[in-house]
Amino acid sequence: MNAAIPPTNPLPSHEAYYASDIFEKGIGWVVVARFKSGGQRAEVGVFCIDTWCLGAKIAHLDDTTPEVYRARILGHYAADFPMVPLAPCCARKLVEGAVKYAANLGFAPHSDYKKASRVFGGIQPEACTEAFTYGKDGKPFYMRGPSETEDRARLIVAHLARRCGEGKFDYFVRLGTVAEINADLDP
Repeated sequence: MNAAIPPTNPLPSHEAYYASDIFEKGIGWVVVARFKSGGQRAEVGVFCIDTWCLGAKIAHLDDTTPEVYRARILGHYAADFPMVPLAPCCARKLVEGAVKYAANLGFAPHSDYKKASRVFGGIQPEACTEAFTYGKDGKPFYMRGPSETEDRARLIVAHLARRCGEGKFDYFVRLGTVAEINADLDP
């Protein structure tokens, strides 16, 4: 009977990347891949994280091959954002910390967050020694995103005023329609 020889370089169970300017800009992408079926499948969680206020604004789970993950998913984000490797334990800690910060402000994560967070299975966030600070200058800071309507932005600001109190949060709300804002942002 031949015993199976374990590989000398086992495949990682996870890998993660994040936008290196996420805390300076207050928002950025975190991508976590969980490799399954002996490395033949990649379960990928993609999170748009608002570190200043709203937590997980977008969450998506994809199940694909490692090749498609690297070329299509990771390649897409790396083409437009300064994506750098991050220890998976730190990626989980960063995402969950932003979600908890937002929850303390009364904001729920994206509706697909629970599903997308399946990629965190087996990752121990307490293994991360990094310290992440949420908010901006010691308090929540809301900035209207290009897909948020003016009415939605007003509701968020009113909610923060009730929840935090005047002077205990900051915000920047660009007025105009979503189309007008997106047109101004396009080069």
